[in-house]
Amino acid sequence: MIFSKKEKKIVAYTVEKCPSCKKESKRKFKQGDCLFVESSKCPSCNVPMNIAKIFGEPTA
Repeated sequence: MIFSKKEKKIVAYTVEKCPSCKKESKRKFKQGDCLFVESSKCPSCNVPMNIAKIFGEPTA
């Protein structure tokens, strides 16, 4: 019997962290994202958030 290996797609995500209130948010990766760079403003305290992590997760 021959077994075939199904390929899983990888989805890239970016985690942003607020340096002030330490709130984190996860969103899909956008072209141009770079670690430790300021990104969007924190919804809680309006301070620019930094990109803390970029990673990929396999889809189901």
